[in-house]
Amino acid sequence: MANPTMKKVDIITASMIIPMCFYVFYESGTWPLPALLGNPLLIPRLVASSLLVAAGMLLLRSLAARSRILESRLQGLNLWRVSGVAVLTGGYVFTLERVGFVPTTFIFLLLFGLVLGERRWSRLIFFAIIVPAAIHIIFDATLNVPLPRGLFR
Repeated sequence: MANPTMKKVDIITASMIIPMCFYVFYESGTWPLPALLGNPLLIPRLVASSLLVAAGMLLLRSLAARSRILESRLQGLNLWRVSGVAVLTGGYVFTLERVGFVPTTFIFLLLFGLVLGERRWSRLIFFAIIVPAAIHIIFDATLNVPLPRGLFR
């Protein structure tokens, strides 16, 4: 039996992403344009354009029968890791607004590293502290983009 490919998954993924990109273009066109802030449409439309190009390339590649070949089915430890990351991400999204960005992201990154197999606690803790702190400093403190505060309102 020939090795299975990612063709079906690639087509489904591209078919989901392409309409989302067009929706972002449509929705961002309804936003008001503040006089002094420049054009707020730039970032969402740039991201949507990039995703549209990538999804289009993925779709064309899969339709031209050049999809990647799967080495093996997802099973065993790899299946557990993918499932664990999916559950963690769902929990992160659910608790982010309630608990706040910094503590939720710290716990998420710590558990994310453990699920993926990292066992060096110094590296796990360093990464789990530095990433939320850097994001908080860049977005909340510097750019005044509010992050969820949760318990710390």
